[in-house]
Amino acid sequence: MITFRSKTDVTDADAIFSEINSRFVAAIMMHGQMADYFDFLGLKGYKRIHEYQHIAESLERRKVCRYYIERHGKIIPDAFSGEVKMIPDGWYAAKSISVGKGTKQKAVEDGFSAYREWEEETKAVYQSYASTLLEKGNVEDFMLVASLIDDVGDELKEVDKIILDLISTGYDMVHITESQKELNEKYKKRMKGIEVE
Repeated sequence: MITFRSKTDVTDADAIFSEINSRFVAAIMMHGQMADYFDFLGLKGYKRIHEYQHIAESLERRKVCRYYIERHGKIIPDAFSGEVKMIPDGWYAAKSISVGKGTKQKAVEDGFSAYREWEEETKAVYQSYASTLLEKGNVEDFMLVASLIDDVGDELKEVDKIILDLISTGYDMVHITESQKELNEKYKKRMKGIEVE
C-alpha cells in the first residue's frame, strides 16, 4: 500500500523537481520493501529485480539532484510525505518456511500488480510534468524529465512481460520457481553494469 501521491498541479520547475525527488524517495522505499517481500517468499529472481531497481533509482535520483544544482543552482528539498508499506503486517510475525503455495501465488500476483500500478502512475505523473515544463519553455528540464519517462517505460515493458508470462501460466508455482534462476542471473548482470556518472 502506497499512500504517497504526487501533486500534478504544480507548475514551476522548483515544485516539479521537488515532486520528482519525493517520488524517487517513495520508489526507493517501495523497491527496498519489495526486495524483502520476494526474498521472504524465497523468490530470489523477483527479489533481484527489486534490488536492481532500488540501486538504479537511487542513482537516478542523485542524477536529478545533481542536474538541478548544476542547471538551476538550487538544492531540491526533501519533502516526502506519505507511507510506503508493501509488506503485509502478518508477515512480520511469520517465518518464510510457513508460507504455503496459495499464499505465495496470491502474493506474487498482488506484488506485481502493485508494482505495475506504481510504474504506470509514475509514467503518467512524469508525462504531466514534462508537458508543463515544455509549455513554459523549460526545454532542458523537459528533456531530463523525458529521459525519466523513457526509463519508466522500459521498466514497465519488463514488468508487463513478467505479468503476461505469469497470467499465461495461471501463476503456476512450478513455473514461478523455475523462472527464478534466470531472472536472478539476468538482474545480477545488470547490477554489475550500473555505473555512477
